[in-house]
Amino acid sequence: MENTENAILSSDEVESLLESFHESQGITAQPDIIEEADSKIKYYDFKRPNTISREKKRMLYKVFETTAYQISREISNFLRGTAKISLNSIDELSFEIFKNTCPELMFINTIRLKPLKGFGCIAMDMGLCLSIVEKAFGGEGRTQNEIRKLTDTETSIVGIVVKQILDKISSAWKPYDEMEWNISDTAMEPRYLNIASEADVVLLVSFTFNLESSFGEMKFCVPVSSVDKTFDHFFSNKQSNSIETDNESADALKKLSGGIKLSVAGVLDETDFTVNDIVNLKAGDVLRLDSKITNNLKVVVEGKNKYYGKLGLFGSKKAIQIVGLSGDDLV
Repeated sequence: MENTENAILSSDEVESLLESFHESQGITAQPDIIEEADSKIKYYDFKRPNTISREKKRMLYKVFETTAYQISREISNFLRGTAKISLNSIDELSFEIFKNTCPELMFINTIRLKPLKGFGCIAMDMGLCLSIVEKAFGGEGRTQNEIRKLTDTETSIVGIVVKQILDKISSAWKPYDEMEWNISDTAMEPRYLNIASEADVVLLVSFTFNLESSFGEMKFCVPVSSVDKTFDHFFSNKQSNSIETDNESADALKKLSGGIKLSVAGVLDETDFTVNDIVNLKAGDVLRLDSKITNNLKVVVEGKNKYYGKLGLFGSKKAIQIVGLSGDDLV
């Protein structure tokens, strides 16, 4: 039989145990990470890491919103009906979470991101794919109640749509980097998708498809490590493209307005007179102006003083020689 005296705690041991218990409770009640104003410690979510800056994300939104509009036109022409594709969201998350959030069946196309390293994918809801097939065969393209794998013929039809989508996405990136993306593999079960390790961070761009009688979702997924360097080109090309656009706009404006005729007048000077003075004017009267005889004339274009000039002759006709702009102190 065990010695019960050794199992009984003394009063000091009980107090020590209670103090350690309260201390452990206080530690667990604290937040995982404390961020202070002057602290260098920052919160980092391993499930949803933010590795892309806000400025780059805003640029991505502009690129993919334009892409969604172009895809809408392309799919509408292919299906001979109305198809509206809109950008839903742009997220960063681990590849493991992306796979876990996918349904059991999806039409997945693995993309070779040439000349970039690695692979990406375009994943479409299987119900959306079946609606596209029905619409392509002349049906209404209604929402499908039964979700199943695609046949070879259906895979070929939806593959044409995915190819058009990929062309528009890669074309949207061409101003920033030359892309030769192509489809390398096709699958229908996300569990077999292997474009990155589970811990890798991926860029997930979600689009919403609205057909006339159905809707669904398409996802474009690429590892951030594969396209990260391309993001830097967004801003270097953005500045040069804006300068080129301004120059092109200026040249176009010159060509458009070059032949327009404007009214140009040389003005000696201006002064104020009363109504009685004007009424009583007759031949031989002299109007005294405010400016001196040596002052330059004002050259007025469409009623606005633009230049200063000197009166003279050019051949047998009067002429004005421009000596400066109206903002110059040349009066």
